[in-house]
Amino acid sequence: MESSIYDKNALNDKEPEVTKRKVEVTFYQARFTQKCGAILLDFVVFAFLALGLFIGTKAIVESTNYYQEIDQKFDQARLDSGLFVYDSVSDRVEDVVTHINARSDMSSGEKETFLVNAIDKFLVSVPEKTEFLTKEYEDFLLNKDLNLNGIPYFIKDNSGEIIKNPNGNIQIGSYVDNVYKVYIDEIGQAEFVIQTPHVLEYQRYQSNMLLFVEIPVGLCLAAIIVWFIIPLCFTRGKKSLGRLAFRIALLGKDNYSLKFGRFCTRFLIFFFLEFLLSLFTFCVPLIVSLTMSACTKKKQNFHDYMLDIREIDSYGTKIYKDKFELISEETKQGSFDFKMK
Repeated sequence: MESSIYDKNALNDKEPEVTKRKVEVTFYQARFTQKCGAILLDFVVFAFLALGLFIGTKAIVESTNYYQEIDQKFDQARLDSGLFVYDSVSDRVEDVVTHINARSDMSSGEKETFLVNAIDKFLVSVPEKTEFLTKEYEDFLLNKDLNLNGIPYFIKDNSGEIIKNPNGNIQIGSYVDNVYKVYIDEIGQAEFVIQTPHVLEYQRYQSNMLLFVEIPVGLCLAAIIVWFIIPLCFTRGKKSLGRLAFRIALLGKDNYSLKFGRFCTRFLIFFFLEFLLSLFTFCVPLIVSLTMSACTKKKQNFHDYMLDIREIDSYGTKIYKDKFELISEETKQGSFDFKMK
């Protein structure tokens, strides 16, 4: 009996249940124009960062002992060829055509003498190739296409020596611009690289450092900063600067802000399957991804489609970091019902 009475009193003392209201939270998909604006802003930031990082990387690479040794050997080979001179004003080695084009204090006769001496030095710069280079130069001078209004610049005299055409009345400036400069630019420079020992190796090394170290490092570091490091600073929505400016946030399929692991996976897919591949395929992967963002039902680009990640308009909408934060809110406001539009 005591037990029965206790149970009855306990039942009468029970407080009535309070019905909590349901709070509806609606997420709206980011518009394609929003995404384009965010992408454009991120690209501008990326371009400036990539340029700065490229310049920094180039300075570091060129300051190494091995690079400087190669560069010095290359400069010496160019000076020894006769086709290059050291310009004290710019403090660099430049080709003779560029050098005299910048000289307004030289007459046409002085320019001709300067270029002829440079060519003569080049023809004997590689002793074992002198005969070949001389023959090639003579063939160039006597080429039937080397003429001014049908008058050849050079002819052979009775002794077989190649001389200027005495009957052509051709100005010295025309010889400078149409003969000597043309030979140096179109034939001499190419033969210098091919015939001079080790020059091709020097150029290949410098090109490889540019193409496979300096440019990739600048691009990759800039991409990591813009699309990985900066978004990690925003715990809600993982926003890049572009997404921040255009009020776009990233949500996982659980309607919470993107978790670190999934965000890292998202970035790796973007970085390797879209960004890096685009460098070698004329941006085809990025174009495909952007097309998916515009045309698919959920307006997802490739990396978001693979992981079921959504880009939403975050204006006036709270992004919850995790379920624990949501439970704290539910205690105050009631249960939540998420909808996507």
